[in-house]
Amino acid sequence: MSPKPLEGDAFRDPSNSGPRATHDHPTGGLFSIYGDIAIEIPMQAIVDALLAIENWKEWNSFHLKMTEGTFMIFHLNLIETDKLSLRGACAHIGQLRTLENHAAPALTHIRWDLHNATTMMPGFVLKAQRVNEIEDLGNGRSMYPTWETFAGWKASGLKKKYEQILKDKFQDWCKDLKKYVELEQE
Repeated sequence: MSPKPLEGDAFRDPSNSGPRATHDHPTGGLFSIYGDIAIEIPMQAIVDALLAIENWKEWNSFHLKMTEGTFMIFHLNLIETDKLSLRGACAHIGQLRTLENHAAPALTHIRWDLHNATTMMPGFVLKAQRVNEIEDLGNGRSMYPTWETFAGWKASGLKKKYEQILKDKFQDWCKDLKKYVELEQE
């Protein structure tokens, strides 16, 4: 039996790689990676930075480059000797929900998925879904949690090889995004 998806404080603990539920993986898959950061900027700037993938090279140390087209191609910088390219598809861009137009918690979600058809890898081999959640905290402040859930029989090998690297890179992603959007708003 699979472990129950993380909740509460355990869900928000970046050192915990237990399963986290996503829209397509309500049971949380085999494992997940999590990062979050408070950002002293209105949430629209965060949404804009996440959706402007052509600018990721300016701020994102995790992705060497992004290739746009029908699918996003993530060129990842895991370690110096191990670079990886994955195809993803944007699965959902939620309506911007601020405290001005929505009751708390005012959350906006952006999700993308590993696109299995372009890799010739069926979902039972490896599936992944990335969630970006932007919360309006009011007074021009936002909270940005992000997590990716991995499922399929190849996920255990991915976890064994890259778990700590992915944990570190997710924290880098959050810090890079914060620095970028806060500098852009000055």
